[in-house]
Amino acid sequence: MPLPRVKRAITESCPDRLYPLIAGLYQTAFPPDTSEGAAAATILNRQKAVPESLPATELDHVQVLPRRTALLEQLPTSGTVVEFGTGDGSFAESINRITRPETLSLVDQWDSDQERQAVKRRFSGQGGTVRLRDAEPITVLRGTDTDSLDWVYINSSHEYEATLAELRESQRAVADDGYITGDDYKIVNGVIPAVHQFCSETDWRLAYLTLETHGRRSYALHKP
Repeated sequence: MPLPRVKRAITESCPDRLYPLIAGLYQTAFPPDTSEGAAAATILNRQKAVPESLPATELDHVQVLPRRTALLEQLPTSGTVVEFGTGDGSFAESINRITRPETLSLVDQWDSDQERQAVKRRFSGQGGTVRLRDAEPITVLRGTDTDSLDWVYINSSHEYEATLAELRESQRAVADDGYITGDDYKIVNGVIPAVHQFCSETDWRLAYLTLETHGRRSYALHKP
C-alpha cells in the first residue's frame, strides 16, 4: 500500500485519545500548504462533523447476519441492481445467483482490459442481465435516474469523502423502499464514519450488519 494511503488509514482509524499526536505527526509529514496537506486537514477536521456514535434508538431493529451472502437473501429479488467495485466478479456471481436481478450493472475501473474481459467472460452466459461499466461510481450514480434502482452494493474506494458522496447520490437513485448496502464496515477505513454521517443527516437507518471473522463486514441501510 502506498505510504500516503497507510498514513490516511492510520488517521481514519486511530482512537480519539491519540488524535492530537497523530494530527501533529500527520501535519509534519504533509505541510498544510500542499495538496496532500489539505487532504490531511480534511481527514483530521472530519472528527468534528461525524457523530461519535449512532443513537440507540436507531439500532433497535438492526439484524446481525453471519455473512454477506446471508445479507443477499434479505434483499429484493428480480430487481435493478448496481455493484460498485466489482473486482474479479466473484461477489457479483453471488448477487446474480441469490437475488436473480432483472439487471445487474457491474461498475469498476479495472486496471487493465484483460481484467475487464475476464469479468465479461465470467458472465458471458447471462444474456443482457449483467452489464459492465468501466467508470467512477460517483459518475454512474449522478447519471442514474431518480428512484430507478432497487438496491446498490458499494465496494469502491472505502475512503470517507468518496463513500459519503456515493451514499448521498445513492439515496436519490435508490427507490424509497430500496436498500443501500456496502462492504468493509470496519475501523481501518472511512466506511463507518461515512455511513454514520449519512445516517445522521438522512432518514436512512442501519437494517443489517454482517459479522464475518475477517472483519470485512457488510451493511445495509433502509428507510424505516
